[in-house]
Amino acid sequence: MASLQQHLEAERCALPPAARAQPWRGEAFASFNALGLPTRRDERWRYTDLKPLDNERLSFVPAAPDAELRAHVAAFLETQDIDLEGPRLVFIDGHFDATLSRRAELPGVTISSLADAWDSFVPEGSTGAAHARSRHPLAALNAAFVQQGAVLKLARGVVAAAPIQCVFVTAGRDQAAVQPRIVIELAEAAAATVVQHFVDAPEAAPGWLNVVTEVSQGPGSSLTVYRLQEHGTEQVHTSLLRARLERDARLTAGYVDRGGGLVRNDIDVTLAEPGAKADLFGILLAAGTQHIDNSLCVDHAAPRTTSLESFRAIADDRAHAVFCGKVTVRPGAQRIDARQTSDNLLLSAKAEIDTKPELEIYADDVKCTHGATVGELDEEQMFYLRSRGVSADAARALLTFAFAHITLERIALPALRERAIREIAGRLPEGVEWESP
Repeated sequence: MASLQQHLEAERCALPPAARAQPWRGEAFASFNALGLPTRRDERWRYTDLKPLDNERLSFVPAAPDAELRAHVAAFLETQDIDLEGPRLVFIDGHFDATLSRRAELPGVTISSLADAWDSFVPEGSTGAAHARSRHPLAALNAAFVQQGAVLKLARGVVAAAPIQCVFVTAGRDQAAVQPRIVIELAEAAAATVVQHFVDAPEAAPGWLNVVTEVSQGPGSSLTVYRLQEHGTEQVHTSLLRARLERDARLTAGYVDRGGGLVRNDIDVTLAEPGAKADLFGILLAAGTQHIDNSLCVDHAAPRTTSLESFRAIADDRAHAVFCGKVTVRPGAQRIDARQTSDNLLLSAKAEIDTKPELEIYADDVKCTHGATVGELDEEQMFYLRSRGVSADAARALLTFAFAHITLERIALPALRERAIREIAGRLPEGVEWESP
């Protein structure tokens, strides 16, 4: 770790002057140095090994893409059916690209690049309480090295007429450790949908993307966040969605993971005032030697708050899938409704799935439940399909897709839902085609 710290110190000197001048970077860097990379000795990281990131070759200040690389990415995006109506922000190896982005005007919605908002931007990862920093050391690392990202702000009562899309393309330098940050602030009664899409351009070099999304929701606001992760299997991906909800605010977050070699997704939600509600769901498909870990913490800090968690995992070959979900009900937070489910499907005897739902309750007038299942394809259902002439591969794919589709159909944007369905179906046996109902 000492060698990594020395490497990071040298990398800090390479930050652009405007970014290097931000005073909170020093505190964030000191926080990360004090904590270091999480290890499996930490209970919250017991299933995920980050040793591959203790690498002095990683570049935390990757160079901006040149004209040739930008043209390569532009041609690649033309072949991808991922363009939604409304604003689109495109990042190439963490660098905002104005030519590929679309700044569609939405009344009452302010969208700015993080680089243009340095003076007012103070990342929570650098100035939050020591407890928050210790829970998310990678967020402190992000704060120390973030160069670009986006700030999305909605004024009081504004309902965004179209989804706001952030597309992160991995394309260039080998061992780039990209640290983008998205800040979302909704004033009272505002509503928006934000889509985060992670893709790799052809021949993208291996690297690490460590993205932080900070959400602040005012009273009665409503936010939907969809995240579709389609990295190549040599990429490392870590993410944190951290949200604070005020009175009667609503957050819906839907995650789809089908790529990445090593993936860790953290979701940390604080239901800070009565009436706040979080609905969190996701599906992951891991094959080969992929490792995908979803870790959730929901803090019921106020009475009459609600949380719903429903995550599914499919693991094949020698893949490893993880779900860890913790719900905390603080003293005095009465009349809580918290429901948590983790359903998992093993397609191989060598695949592994770990699931660990937790409840920590310090109040007595609550309704809290959790459950977890891990199993294989139903033999009776397989026999039924085979007896009607369906091949073994097709039957296996049908049942697997049916398991995933329960989650995929919850994506409310039709174009995004179609894309997610194709991505999941494309990983199933050849010869099976799917159409969204």
